[in-house]
Amino acid sequence: MVFKVAQGSLFAVLSRSPWWYSALIGAAFIAIAVIVASPQISVLIGACGVPFFGIALYAGFKQSKQPSRQRILEVAEQARGLSASQIAAKIADGYAKAHYDSEPFKGNAAELELTHGYRKLLVASKRFKAANTGVDPLKQLVAAGEKHEATGYVYVTLGEVSDSARQYANEHNIELVQADRLAAFFDGQAVID
Repeated sequence: MVFKVAQGSLFAVLSRSPWWYSALIGAAFIAIAVIVASPQISVLIGACGVPFFGIALYAGFKQSKQPSRQRILEVAEQARGLSASQIAAKIADGYAKAHYDSEPFKGNAAELELTHGYRKLLVASKRFKAANTGVDPLKQLVAAGEKHEATGYVYVTLGEVSDSARQYANEHNIELVQADRLAAFFDGQAVID
């Protein structure tokens, strides 16, 4: 059984926030514990701050593995000078480390087909320079994937993704690779599930 944290829970929200938010909340509990006169209550209030320091450590560890804002901007600028096939090759290199095989996709909706065991992913990077991404290119990718029995999709974009496209991606197992995730692929630090 896999333990899954609810997206709206305090732990989930704080783990996605900067690490120091959690540390600040933990420090507030400690400060309140120092101010309270009763020793028994002080210990109880101080103990309430300990989980927040744990969340701060967890969030800090996760955030240390992610590229900096400056690096994300550098990669986005560098990527704009590359072709769609070069971007797809960067993605394929990241998946190759997770033992995926890649081959060119025969069709217009994607550039690459990545396979690992029963998993088959289609990678679309042709429109990665587009300023906005709507649902239509994602629908084309899924339609091509259904014909080729794909189990998932990777769509690369440096532009804005509409809310409807983001929802469609969530419903159809499409990983949206934007500048932050692309920086991880460029640096060889992309974690593949």
